Amino acid sequence: MSIVVAILGASGSGKSHLVASLAPEMLGVTVSVVRVDDYYRDLTNLSFEDRDAINFDHPDAIEFERLVNDLASLRSGEEVKTPVYDFTQHTRSALSLSVPPADIILLEGVLAMSNPAIRALVDNTIFVDTPLELCLARRIDRDAIQRGRSEASVRDFWESRAEPMFAQFVAPWLSKADLVIDGSEAIDEEVSRVGDWLKALI
Repeated sequence: MSIVVAILGASGSGKSHLVASLAPEMLGVTVSVVRVDDYYRDLTNLSFEDRDAINFDHPDAIEFERLVNDLASLRSGEEVKTPVYDFTQHTRSALSLSVPPADIILLEGVLAMSNPAIRALVDNTIFVDTPLELCLARRIDRDAIQRGRSEASVRDFWESRAEPMFAQFVAPWLSKADLVIDGSEAIDEEVSRVGDWLKALI
């Protein structure tokens, strides 16, 4: 059966960069990635203005029912088709992504451990600990390029939603994590460390 490792931390902490840097050939095992953000609920029935008002940093925004089923299927050795989210429109796209079962399943996302049913399927956790000021700066840069948002709108999202939701649902997992890495350090050093740690789990 697969080992499920949740990778969590604040938005902009470096979770996605870490996951993208963990090449399967480096680990010597098969690896699949499931991104919690792709499971945002489909809001095509709402206007863009109403969608934009949703608190996407709260667990209620995630379709955990489907994520639980997909994660359980992967653990059991079944391939799944995960949704793909369009962050520019706050809607789920028509695309899906085939994710095969693997020795290690990386569950990446801010809210990865905010649901009890998901927690029951996770074997180990990695927390990417990064100063929130740096996370905000990264999010401003990312959202301007990838999602066409102004700095003012990103700061508003951060102060009214992201930071308080992080404090409530994510920060408490720092002290419980099996491995804590510094998201502000050189990624190559941290990738090597995480890779060695993951190999020791198999």
